[in-house]
Amino acid sequence: MYGNTGRIIVVDLTKGLIQIETLAEDVYRTYVGGSGLAARLFWDRAVWDADPLSPEALLMFLNGPFAGLKLSGASRFSSAARSPLTGGWGDSSCGGYAAPELRYAGYDGILLTGRAGEPSMLTIDDGEVRLDPAGDFWGKGALETARMLREADGKKWRTLTIGPAGERLVPFACILNEGHHAFGRTGMGAVMGSKHLKAIRIHASKRNMLLADPESYEALRSELNPRIRDALASDVLRVNGTAANLEGGVYAGDVPIRNFTSNFWQEMAEALTGSALTERFLTRRSACAYCAIACKRHVEIPNGPYAIPQGPGPEYETIVSLGSLIGSMDLAAVCKAGRLCNELGLDTITTGATIAWAMEAFERNDLTAADTDGVSLSWGDMDTVIDRVIPAIAGRSGAMGRLLSLGSAAAARKIGKGLDYTAQAKGLEVPAHDPRGGGHGLALTYAVSPRGACHVAFPMLFMEMGACYYPEIGFEFELEPKSSENKPEAAAIAVALGSIENSACYCQFADREITIPEWVALFNTVAGYGWEIEDMMAAGKRIFYLKRLINYRLGKTACDDSLTPRMLEPARDGEPEGIPIDFEGMKARFYELMRMDPERGIPSAEALIEAGLGEEAQLVWQ
Repeated sequence: MYGNTGRIIVVDLTKGLIQIETLAEDVYRTYVGGSGLAARLFWDRAVWDADPLSPEALLMFLNGPFAGLKLSGASRFSSAARSPLTGGWGDSSCGGYAAPELRYAGYDGILLTGRAGEPSMLTIDDGEVRLDPAGDFWGKGALETARMLREADGKKWRTLTIGPAGERLVPFACILNEGHHAFGRTGMGAVMGSKHLKAIRIHASKRNMLLADPESYEALRSELNPRIRDALASDVLRVNGTAANLEGGVYAGDVPIRNFTSNFWQEMAEALTGSALTERFLTRRSACAYCAIACKRHVEIPNGPYAIPQGPGPEYETIVSLGSLIGSMDLAAVCKAGRLCNELGLDTITTGATIAWAMEAFERNDLTAADTDGVSLSWGDMDTVIDRVIPAIAGRSGAMGRLLSLGSAAAARKIGKGLDYTAQAKGLEVPAHDPRGGGHGLALTYAVSPRGACHVAFPMLFMEMGACYYPEIGFEFELEPKSSENKPEAAAIAVALGSIENSACYCQFADREITIPEWVALFNTVAGYGWEIEDMMAAGKRIFYLKRLINYRLGKTACDDSLTPRMLEPARDGEPEGIPIDFEGMKARFYELMRMDPERGIPSAEALIEAGLGEEAQLVWQ
């Protein structure tokens, strides 16, 4: 087997049993790896009626075939489980250094079930895999735990850690790689915490990979790495990070403000942008393994009320979610709040969106002081957010912590008010791109994404920005963002291509510089799949279909492919003011193109059979 190793670590934490299983090569060719392989393994092995936080629930970490390559963008991997936040399919992607280290140790992934009797840590040391006690780390922050583990035993460990939020089963808790790179979405940290697993640490002494065609791969790599490094977009990201384009997004109406009630705040355009972060607080840049883009930020705030030591800095999503979305343009406060979320192990997107919803609910008197332990919630009050709200959420403490730790949708349902002004799909809070300004097609893909509102499940955001051109697979559109024209057609391509990206575990920043023929060449020279373009796109569609089937078996139907009234009301100001989104029209056309049933929200039996999912079709359509 090439690229992949075929070897998966399977751990029953209840029994303390560790086995190494071998997967057939055809499984990789059919489902690639990453989130696609996770979907296949979930379908085959899940206990379907298991609560997401029960011992029977399955938690997976899976590489794509490119992990370990010295290629920009290839260092990501996927975590997947049934989401404790949404109740449906959950997956999350993470960059950093753990994915290559796992591949060098000789494994493609980790499958975990059960619950350890005491706080534990999974140790992968080349060929040795064992469970170690982790009681000394329980209760400590995710960053602190990573620091303590990094140089233990005279070895340099790559770490995955959770914080107190994961231990306390907050359904949007995250997992941190090296205390910086996050499996942020859908609550994977809570699933890990429910298993009494505080950390995974990985060490490999070799850096070898077996490739199908090393000479052809090396020629391709020598073309791609300089191109990715020297691209204009890469240079912008390197200089000012992922928030580099925030200023332009403000003027386009893409950046949400005060719980999506506004699409324009001129002063914020300069206050929170990546250049401001660079000028004021940046101490150094860093990168995921082997990546020449280096979009990661390290920051320090030496003094003042929001002082923090040098350490991981905020990405675009964190800056907006803990900044403009909650009515603040204090960049120092955003850095402090983001660092606190990392230490506690909270997804910054859901945290910020839930706080934004709570602030509006408090303003409307849908939430009262009795619901918030006497804490007054008001736009831009970062002292309260940092000192009271975020710690309460992570600790699930007091009335406010118990309510807001549910996430915005469940919190609104609990109080019986405010669901219409949540910003979420399938229970997953919308990221920091407002489709009313950023692109109407994004509204469609937020809704149909299997895991819920997500801007990286599919490359629709880049398509509407004009950053993609793929004539080989039918994407030759010049899309007008604030229109529904050609958006279903683009989305039908995006779901297949995005499924490939997330199964290959490839960074979407680097991916924009790779052509479709080069994508196919990567799979063939690295993993020996023997694909043509049609084979790759068929695999992407198959993976999307399988995730839709998983959601269907977990109770999700076409009615869950929706956005809230807040997300669909016309923008009140800024460039997109007054422009309606033809959401239902786009959704109907997308269903037609994807041959999906308008009631069940799953592909027809014929479409499933053509995609190679005949047995699955028989089960869901019997």
